[in-house]
Amino acid sequence: MPAGVDNPELGGLAFAAIKLAGYCTAAFVISKLYGKATTLWFPIGLSRTLIGIAFGYPYFNWATSSFQSLAFMFGLIPIRMVEWLLLVIIFYDRKLTNRPRALGVAAAGTAWSFILDLPATIGYILVGGFWIC
Repeated sequence: MPAGVDNPELGGLAFAAIKLAGYCTAAFVISKLYGKATTLWFPIGLSRTLIGIAFGYPYFNWATSSFQSLAFMFGLIPIRMVEWLLLVIIFYDRKLTNRPRALGVAAAGTAWSFILDLPATIGYILVGGFWIC
């Protein structure tokens, strides 16, 4: 029996929209940290969302058949670190001249990604629906 609105495509859009909003917020904060223009928050947030889709979708399809949920979540840690470092390299520090700051941003961004998973997953369930039996 389905619960919620039974539309997984819209659920995926809800998940991505919530992540996009969170990543745009992160882009604003990171831009201030790096002394860059804070007006580029949307393209940077959108880029982070697209990077997440590019890395996350293949991992999700591969790992969900191989891992239990806890192992799946631990596997996301290095993937998300790479995603955030890639964002820093593209938009803030192309040559990684300040590696401790870049790693700090990547670690904070990774934690932020995990925090955003909760409302994004709730959004997916409410819009996309799920089976309760």
